[in-house]
Amino acid sequence: MDNPVTFSDITLLNTLATCANMTTDEVFKDFKIMANKKILENHKYEIYYSESEKSWRTYLPDETKPNKRRPVKRKSKENLEKEIIRFYIEKQKSENRQNITLEELYAEWLLYKRDYTSVKAKTIQEYVSEWNRFFKDTELVKMKIGEIKPITLIRFFREATKDRQFTHKRVSNARSVLNGIMSYAIEEEIISHNPVSDVNFKQFTYKPVEVQSDNVFSRDDTHKLLNYLRCIIEPYSLAIQLSFYLFIRVGETKAIRWEDIDYNNRLVYLHRQATCERTLNDDLTFSSRKVKVVNQMKGNTSHGFRKQFLTDEALKILHKAKELNPNGIYVFEPNGEIMTTDSFNRRLKKYCKEAGVPYHSSHKIRFYNASTAFDGNNLTTLSYLMGHSETATTLHYLRNVNKRKNDRLAFQNLGISS
Repeated sequence: MDNPVTFSDITLLNTLATCANMTTDEVFKDFKIMANKKILENHKYEIYYSESEKSWRTYLPDETKPNKRRPVKRKSKENLEKEIIRFYIEKQKSENRQNITLEELYAEWLLYKRDYTSVKAKTIQEYVSEWNRFFKDTELVKMKIGEIKPITLIRFFREATKDRQFTHKRVSNARSVLNGIMSYAIEEEIISHNPVSDVNFKQFTYKPVEVQSDNVFSRDDTHKLLNYLRCIIEPYSLAIQLSFYLFIRVGETKAIRWEDIDYNNRLVYLHRQATCERTLNDDLTFSSRKVKVVNQMKGNTSHGFRKQFLTDEALKILHKAKELNPNGIYVFEPNGEIMTTDSFNRRLKKYCKEAGVPYHSSHKIRFYNASTAFDGNNLTTLSYLMGHSETATTLHYLRNVNKRKNDRLAFQNLGISS
């Protein structure tokens, strides 16, 4: 194909090919021949041969010229017709770009992010999720990119946030998607200025952020859950238990190999993670979920690569896992496969219900571990163990694992009985 086609063109061609029992290339070839013929038929200037110049001549529209046309000539009629066709195709492409809607450019932008940037598949899924939540089927997406002004966006977000349905973070995510599309529009020379940059997002009303200090496993509930799990010898139970004895992400837990265990020095080395990915297809659907193990840690920094000390309880759990899976590559392989985060959390939820404790996701186990280990002086060490590049991130993980007991302790320290 000599000229790029849009996402809409691809969809149409695939439909035509299916209906006519033809390949897409065959459909496109016939379509191109007919289109070129139509272009020449609609060309309003005469195509003629000049004996004096020994060349074929015609005119092409040009608004910059006095007669709003410019002469063009070629040695052969075939080459002249090619130039005429090229001119009108480029002219139409330019007009199409100027008339492209936000919805159309969004589809193009997604494929661009997939094919020409280092954005991960999970991030693209998040883009689609935010688009569907905020923009899909709204009047805004039907507008031409060039017609979207700062006041257009102010009115859109004012309406979207007037009932405080969304937190500031959620709206910021939507803003990032819109900003990405507009930046792409600038790169494609569709617009010269990004209207998102002129919008003050502090003016909108947001849903209050819920207090998260108690949204974590408590000490009592953790002990109750672990006591319940000690009698259940299966991969998920053991993986959940080990997570409470290490400062580890669930993706790292899933990717631990037996070769990563150093029994002599009581260490486990963390240098990979298991992720679940769904890649974007050309028709903007997603492929089925695939588990992928990568030698890259979350945050893509060297801080993720670290080692952890194995307590007596952690070693006991690993010995039980070895008995279950003596010949496997990975420590935890239910049904001979790497577990997924969803299946890990489903099993965690099941066991929490059976143990009679409130359920929190696997990620909140890290909150519990950081909170119980912090003593006020070991923040730098804790950041290393957590795999954080900044101590500020670690501070975010510190929660009240004693629930409301701290309120009473505060009064007791003042000598006041509660």
